[in-house]
Amino acid sequence: MIKKEELQFTKNNGMYIPFPGADYAYDAINRLSYALAVFKKNYENKVFNVLLSNGEDLVFKIEDKNLAYLLGIDYKRIITNKEFLYDILEFSENEAINSYTLINRIIENADKVIEHDEQGINLILNYYNIMIRTTLFIKMPTFDKFRFGVINFNRYKFEKNFEKKFYPKSNKFLLIPTDEELIQFCMIGLNKYKNSETLVPETLMLTSRFEKFLYQQELLIPEEILIHDVYDYERINATNENKRNILNLYKSIILMYNTKSKIKTKTK
Repeated sequence: MIKKEELQFTKNNGMYIPFPGADYAYDAINRLSYALAVFKKNYENKVFNVLLSNGEDLVFKIEDKNLAYLLGIDYKRIITNKEFLYDILEFSENEAINSYTLINRIIENADKVIEHDEQGINLILNYYNIMIRTTLFIKMPTFDKFRFGVINFNRYKFEKNFEKKFYPKSNKFLLIPTDEELIQFCMIGLNKYKNSETLVPETLMLTSRFEKFLYQQELLIPEEILIHDVYDYERINATNENKRNILNLYKSIILMYNTKSKIKTKTK
């Protein structure tokens, strides 16, 4: 289970956190490896087209280039550290680097990475961040199970209600229940991919105060999903039980936290 002590370090990069010990570091990288396998099995090259209860189509995909952030890797910080790239991760100077190859190289060179960070000065990896994000990613149910909701997110309403700037540009959030006590929901913010209508993950919120992101927001129920890749596609309709489960989840959140959210359907 995710611990409060771990969560407090997720907002800082490796420069400002203590090394958690070699055993924890190896566990984090092992989870990173497993999360990569989950991505390849469940999400790689797949596009998800979800019909929502307000009649809207939500089209999104999880791309390998989004993986570093989703799984807790500070991509920008690492690629600017040339010594680490070439000496520890064994990239050549002219070799193309992307999010996917970076994660693979970290896994392949786990011993050298951990040996470097064990010195305790300017850690390259935030192992707490990796542990928590990979834990949530691994636990995510596949979307064909309809165990997720969708928030039609209005950032301006959020900023007005809480007098706090919201920097991501996401206007849709996937709300995915977890079995964690501290982080009850995996909340993935989606934003447009380049100039297309397809959305990609922009942020994964690590917060125990998830209800703030539902306050006075519009909540949508997935009713149908079309999953397609380069070879095939599959259309799956949510059962009445699937839809009822999400509806009851919304109602319980609204009642418990007084979020004043509106559950949107085609007729309301």
